[in-house]
Amino acid sequence: MRCSNPACHVGDGEGCAVGERDHATHCPHWNTVSSTQSEATAAASAAEDAYRAHWSGAALGLTDLGNLLPRGRSLLVGALGAHDAGKTTLLVGTYLACLRGHQLAGARFAGSRTLGAWEALSAWLRYEDAARAPSFPPHTPRGTARVPGLLHLALRERRGSFRDVLLTDAPGEWFTRWSIKEDAPEAEGARWVVRHADAFMLVVDCKRLAGPERGQARSDIRQIIERLSDHVAGRPTILVWAKSDIAPATRVRTSISESLRALIPHAREVESTAERPETLAAAVEGAIQAAWTPPRSRPIDAPVLGGASFAAFRGFNAQS
Repeated sequence: MRCSNPACHVGDGEGCAVGERDHATHCPHWNTVSSTQSEATAAASAAEDAYRAHWSGAALGLTDLGNLLPRGRSLLVGALGAHDAGKTTLLVGTYLACLRGHQLAGARFAGSRTLGAWEALSAWLRYEDAARAPSFPPHTPRGTARVPGLLHLALRERRGSFRDVLLTDAPGEWFTRWSIKEDAPEAEGARWVVRHADAFMLVVDCKRLAGPERGQARSDIRQIIERLSDHVAGRPTILVWAKSDIAPATRVRTSISESLRALIPHAREVESTAERPETLAAAVEGAIQAAWTPPRSRPIDAPVLGGASFAAFRGFNAQS
């Protein structure tokens, strides 16, 4: 059965688009207005529904963005990296820091439309069950989606400046495939991220670089850097040395840093590790802060070609 609201996908197993837990009983779109209902009652129901929050708590999709983005400026931070690099852990660590009152780029947490998704991920890191020790979030499934799950944070500065920050939670296989073959069908999600992101976090797995797969790991990240350099176009980029408590060989790290400086000169490097949770939020904060204020347009330089202002406006030389 399909909901009468085209923006709702509760029939596919997602949450109700207007936030009803029992959609079959309470959602006005699921229980369509009967033909015998008066026009006045239908109008009142529509007016009441207009003030409802259109969110389900799950990760946002393209349909949800249409309800969110019109309210103000938004930032999309793309988290890139290979499989199991630590991208999701980085994001969840940021959410938990916000719950403790930590500010991001000088702005405080002001809400989220993906609280359900945040809580589902952060539950893995909490001490809530004596029989189950905390662990890292599970691997983000590859699936068949063409757009990554988007985790949302609303942030407000002390001066009142407000931003809707969207953080991509995408499987690393997308970016590995995209780095090898840009137009591969299974890399559509990676292309979407790179096309729309306001800032990038390039997550590097130090544990893998220090292990027996270090050769392949170094090749994977260098391929992603090379591919990203073709599209970054000056957008803020931060390379995050994730799991930095496990240090790779100096020559391995140096070769990656040199590739980064050669291909994306404006990129910055930071370290993060779950051993020091504050570093997780700091890495994400750097990307948000760099993209918070959009770059200003270059001033228009209109040379004066003559003494008469009208001639200068028309672009003619008054002496000719």
